[in-house]
Amino acid sequence: MKKLLFYIPAIMFILFYGIVALSGFSVISPVVAIWLLLWFISGFLLNKNYFWGSLLGTLPAIHLVYMGTQETGQIISEASIGIVVLIFYLICGYWIYRKNIKLSHKL
Repeated sequence: MKKLLFYIPAIMFILFYGIVALSGFSVISPVVAIWLLLWFISGFLLNKNYFWGSLLGTLPAIHLVYMGTQETGQIISEASIGIVVLIFYLICGYWIYRKNIKLSHKL
């Protein structure tokens, strides 16, 4: 179960954008494809116990927060979603960092 934990944002957003793409509402932006790639790479690095992998996950989250501050007439602001994803990756990175510190002290 721990292995899937780090991929939760990537899985949720790929499901959302997959539904949007299949329904024909809009075309998926290349920026979104880069976000998904960064989230999958981040999940992979966190699975390998590299705490700095969370930094790659925070980049799309910061972009979401920024896009939420722009007045584009959207129904739902992306800022709240971005803040949740940002906090998620910061907690995951801290968790892996603490785990690595504890392992190094046991040696």
